[in-house]
Amino acid sequence: MSPSDDAEKRLKVEVLSLGSGGLILENISALQVLLADGSWLGVHPGHAPLVTATADGELRYRQDGEEITVLVRSGILTLKDDLVSILTTH
Repeated sequence: MSPSDDAEKRLKVEVLSLGSGGLILENISALQVLLADGSWLGVHPGHAPLVTATADGELRYRQDGEEITVLVRSGILTLKDDLVSILTTH
């Protein structure tokens, strides 16, 4: 795999709520999310799979060279194959 292959990889992010609509983000080069223990998790394409609890707070992501921040409710985050899903209950 050449370095240019890594540069083309991107994340897809889904924030899904049982109580209301959701948010689908594509072509994300990096993101940060606040975890339930108060620490921050940074994710880039190729990150190892994981499951973790998130806290109410900011989701920061980089898309097309711009850093964007949105508020998200606490939930469960799963990450596999460059797909980040956050399931919230409110």
